[in-house]
Amino acid sequence: MSDELRRVADAFRATMPKDAHVTIFRIDHLDRTGIPVVQANLILENEPATTGYGYGFTEVEAEVGALGELCEEVHCGVAVKQLPRVMGSYAELSRSRAVIDPLTLCLPAGSRYAPEMELSWVEARRWPSGEAVLVPREWVAAYPYQLGEAPRLITPITNGLGAGFDMEHAIAHGIMEALQRDGNVLSYRALDQGAVVEPDAVPDPQVRGLLDHLRSLGIDVMVKLAATDFGMANLYVVGDDRGRPTAPIQVTSCGEAVSPDRDRTLRKALLEFCGSRARKAATHGPIPLLRASLPADYVERQIGVAMYEEEESRALDAMVEWMDKDAAVLRGRLADNVLSSRSRRPFSSLPTVPAAAVANSGDRLALLVERLAAEGLEVLTVDCSPPDHAVRVVKVIVPGLESETMSYHRIGWRGVRRLRDRSDPLILSAPREGAKRVRLRPEDEARCGGPAWFDAALADRLVGTLYPLYRESGTFSAQLALAAQRGEAVPA
Repeated sequence: MSDELRRVADAFRATMPKDAHVTIFRIDHLDRTGIPVVQANLILENEPATTGYGYGFTEVEAEVGALGELCEEVHCGVAVKQLPRVMGSYAELSRSRAVIDPLTLCLPAGSRYAPEMELSWVEARRWPSGEAVLVPREWVAAYPYQLGEAPRLITPITNGLGAGFDMEHAIAHGIMEALQRDGNVLSYRALDQGAVVEPDAVPDPQVRGLLDHLRSLGIDVMVKLAATDFGMANLYVVGDDRGRPTAPIQVTSCGEAVSPDRDRTLRKALLEFCGSRARKAATHGPIPLLRASLPADYVERQIGVAMYEEEESRALDAMVEWMDKDAAVLRGRLADNVLSSRSRRPFSSLPTVPAAAVANSGDRLALLVERLAAEGLEVLTVDCSPPDHAVRVVKVIVPGLESETMSYHRIGWRGVRRLRDRSDPLILSAPREGAKRVRLRPEDEARCGGPAWFDAALADRLVGTLYPLYRESGTFSAQLALAAQRGEAVPA
């Protein structure tokens, strides 16, 4: 297995641009869990590094994850620049060809979108038919800067990226990431429902051992349930660190996962929790600590090209405020939400399918597509694969799935229905000050109980100082901005 993983890591690395510098190093020494965590960076002149993170029970597993994530982001960026663009409005283009209605793509409440608005579109493919269909370019990009122009409707995010050696594997990976975000968008972080999962029957001895090990370190691990939509357990793992974290921000770490096999889901979420602890320290830890712990050329270069003044101001300001707080303060902010416990259910009661039924990437993808189709949802793919390589990279878009509700106020009919089902005050049936109309097609309004308004002002109050749980500032940015605010030099 390790030889096979080494071949995968080497193949991912071989797709990087020839004129770029790739660095790979471990960062798990910034934490105390003992789980290997690897950071992979693509270095280009006068630009911040593009970075991928990976984790696993072995170093090579972590390296595959880091290089795979790097592959996704780098090649998505290349594709967004190179894919042929079609300019026009939905109203105009839909008269002569297949076009995805932006009203199905989870727009921000109150969006100024209109069918006559001119947008930049690229071609996607319906899976598995292969039918061509236009999607707004903003939904393909992983980051705003990849567009080379200001986005008109949304802030681009990485959601839905996948990489592998066959399209089925890459698409399934992208779908599961989209499902993960959809399932927890209204049920964790500031809206945490306190649904704790008791790991009563965990067959994987490595996972059982890691749960025990973390608790022995004074990290009170909590497995929590976000949703069981589509017959899959959507889990996340958090933990109250009662010891001494390397950096205070580590107490806010979280690992997320969803897949048809609940055992695989728990394994991934638990390992990602450990990876999050090391990643947050490496990204937002004190500069003197990072200078002493990470490769000097990487640290100094990142300090030199940091562009914190160009970042999303809300994310940067909120993270700077966090940098000034100790672990006890941050832990206190999580007590009534992230670390809350209001209900409990056994892990053995969660939906699952036999591991053998989804071990093959083709079978896994077929099951995922079938589950989505049963809810009236289709899968769109944009091929971002690097030419002349065996590696496949895709951006998956599933109209109807949701993301970024509490950060960017994006919400669709499924989100409205979920909030109405639990009588949540975030959704109103009539306009009110601070509330914004949810932008939906008439048929989708009917599916969720009629027209709706999202109380964006209430959402912002609920998120409050927890915003860095949703959107983090860039590498080192908050520490450097804090030093600048204080009129201090970069810490030595």
